[in-house]
Amino acid sequence: MKALLVLGLFFIAVTNNAQTNLIKNAGFETELLNWRGEDVAAISPFDKKSGKNSCTINQYVGAEWKAVDQIIAIPKNTAAIELSGWVKTEGVEKGKNDWNTGKFDIEFLNSGDKGIKNESIASVLGTTPWSFYKKVIAVPAGASKLRIMLALGQTNGTIFFDDLKAVAFTQEQIDKIQQEENTKNASTASESKTAELTNTGFENGIDSWRGNATVSTTIFKEGKVALVLNSATFDWTGIDQIADVPENATTITLSGWLKSDDIKQGKDPWNNGLYSVEFTGSSDQKTGDQNIAFITATTDWTYYTKTFALPAGTKKYRIMLALGFATGTLYADTLSVDFK
Repeated sequence: MKALLVLGLFFIAVTNNAQTNLIKNAGFETELLNWRGEDVAAISPFDKKSGKNSCTINQYVGAEWKAVDQIIAIPKNTAAIELSGWVKTEGVEKGKNDWNTGKFDIEFLNSGDKGIKNESIASVLGTTPWSFYKKVIAVPAGASKLRIMLALGQTNGTIFFDDLKAVAFTQEQIDKIQQEENTKNASTASESKTAELTNTGFENGIDSWRGNATVSTTIFKEGKVALVLNSATFDWTGIDQIADVPENATTITLSGWLKSDDIKQGKDPWNNGLYSVEFTGSSDQKTGDQNIAFITATTDWTYYTKTFALPAGTKKYRIMLALGFATGTLYADTLSVDFK
């Protein structure tokens, strides 16, 4: 559990350091060199995230499996690998299976190229702008190779890929980053004992937020970006941030802009796109929770705001943005919190 917390909470700092990209021709600047399956993919010089090209896979009918892949060696003593990349889709259809989506997947292999474990970095449906996906994955025992897969998973539509990256980290590097982050947090705590909500417009990506998410540079309400939560399966997909309640505050007002794209409700009434808050007291004991917005279907940017009385004994609050066991895409921007 400790290792998972390290991977989830401290890799923002790791990523800021210069690291070797294990993927060859990761931006497709030399077309499809180093990639297998070039007969099912194409190079797009017109629709790309950066550089000269992107890779695109397209099919209008047939819903066949179409993919390119690349196998890379995992460096010795690697404990975890951070996978990231930009993905854009146009009209990717939902198939009968959850995995019938546009896909950025990986597979860990042993020395004999036998599969050990599969992981999804991005699973995308519908039409989405260029969006950044990132995931840190622990290397399973026995794995010596990694297969990068870019695909239309037996579905129709068009998908683009650009600026992919795979960065390996040893346990020593992870421990060092954790130590640096602990020192930084201790220093910050000594300077200010009050934790305030930060990066509420997501201009710094998902800094200060916990969880896996991306930002959109083409769909936003204010500034230059907005948060994007996307899920093709009925799982919990979300981020959160914890902050302190000011002394003597009696009410809290939470506001923000939300937009949705084809959000489908799960089996329970609360399985939607959601913006909610949880209150805790001493020893992190829960004192209450409230919902600011439930959102389904496709909606334009809408402003939501609610004011709540703070439950007795509340010391902290936790903001949550999520697809709560729902599918689709939720955008969020320009959140705010006010106390009285």
